[in-house]
Amino acid sequence: MITPKTAFMVPYRISKPYSLRSFLLICLIIGIFLHIRSYLFQVISSEAAYISNTVKASHPIEKLILQNHRKHQNFLNRQSKTPEEAIKAYRKRYQRDPPPGFSKWVRYALAQNSTVIDDYDMIEERISPFRSISSFDLNRRIKAWQESADAFETVKIRDGKFVDCGEQFRNSIEDIVDQLPDMDLLLNWLDEPRIVGYDHLRDSNKVTMEDFASKDAWEILSGKCHFSSQKKMKRDTTTKVKYVEDPKEALDICSHPEAWNQHGFFNSPSNFRATRNVIPFFSTTSMSTMADLLTPGLDYVDWHYIGDAKTVDNINYTDKKPQMYWKGWSTGSWFKETSWKRNHRVRFIEKFRNHSMFNIGFSKYVQCDGYCEKLEEVVGLVPIDPPTTGFEYKFAMDLDGNGYSGRYYRLLLSNCLVFKQTMFEQWHDDRLVPWVHYIPVSLGMEELESVLDYFANDEKGLRYGEQIAMGGKEWAKKSLRPIDMTIYTYRLLLEYAALFEGGAERRLD
Repeated sequence: MITPKTAFMVPYRISKPYSLRSFLLICLIIGIFLHIRSYLFQVISSEAAYISNTVKASHPIEKLILQNHRKHQNFLNRQSKTPEEAIKAYRKRYQRDPPPGFSKWVRYALAQNSTVIDDYDMIEERISPFRSISSFDLNRRIKAWQESADAFETVKIRDGKFVDCGEQFRNSIEDIVDQLPDMDLLLNWLDEPRIVGYDHLRDSNKVTMEDFASKDAWEILSGKCHFSSQKKMKRDTTTKVKYVEDPKEALDICSHPEAWNQHGFFNSPSNFRATRNVIPFFSTTSMSTMADLLTPGLDYVDWHYIGDAKTVDNINYTDKKPQMYWKGWSTGSWFKETSWKRNHRVRFIEKFRNHSMFNIGFSKYVQCDGYCEKLEEVVGLVPIDPPTTGFEYKFAMDLDGNGYSGRYYRLLLSNCLVFKQTMFEQWHDDRLVPWVHYIPVSLGMEELESVLDYFANDEKGLRYGEQIAMGGKEWAKKSLRPIDMTIYTYRLLLEYAALFEGGAERRLD
């Protein structure tokens, strides 16, 4: 008699000797299939397809791509997965306990699928100079700024609520304001950074503002550097093409004395009102020799810049024209007869406007009162294109304006290969990897034609170009979201608030 229990077991009963062998053979075949499928997936994935530790680079650019991809993979692999791991990583990295509220921040970041948990060295670099200043002195400096400066707002947070705050910044942190300690912070309204800030000895009861608008600002910006006026004129005369290997080094004013006549901010900034005092002040950009605390540029994700459903790039990379596109306004400096050729946007257009690989030009002249007609005559004027015209081209150039270029994220989210030239440090510098997410361009641009030729004509370069374009797009979707800006700002404000708590009160929660 077959009971219910034995009836249930009958189909699985081994009744013949060869059934066990067949079963094991089937398991082995399935295991081999799953292993092969996993291996093939790794080989054909968008990143692993063009990066392998066993690949030998045949071109200097290929070497940079391989090196930086490995760097990015290490970056991803080392991010913490729990608050406990993040606290341990923080202590190891900075040799101190994290600020109050850190565990809550980690849980929030993980809940929002943040790709970055541990690597916030930009915050540390910017905030560390203020750790040696007492909270009493910091408050005096903030008050002195409020009494002397213009073009800023004071954000006040009390008991987890906004007391004073502009709409844009309020919207960016409204989700986490109840997690923040009480604080007052100074927020810049200008495109340009403000805190030259290398004079810690200045009277903290007084702030001295200096106006460098349309004046030579190189001397104050390079005041920390140790190079002579003769050295700054010296140029590299070697014929070997030098590609940008380290973007942070490329942004270092003290490493590039030749930059004095290559960027509009150095020789005739449009609106640069700064102080040498050390003030805890928040800006969206800064320079390597300056001390602004960096907060995200919220215009990046405003619809005016990021676009909408009508301005999405629907053209496949392989179907685009193999040329570089850039058209825009003549921002980046106040144009004067004695300095207009030093403007970085002018230099770019003057250098490549007649090159067959470039479709570039100024579509409007501004910040050139009394000189605009002369500029139009000498440099030229191109028609204003629809916003999506640039998507027809494989290569998209992005250049600084007066501050950061608001089109950068829109370009990264397109199907174009993005080339980036800048002298401004920004909040996202820790997470965007050159030669993996974008192509860095030096201020001198001596290498640009060679780089363009590689991605337009080299057999491997053609493939790498598409893979970097797509890799940059996918990474931007994951790590440059509005919520990522909130996560970064949340952590920044915890570190900032801790400056006023005192080192003895640092604790874990």
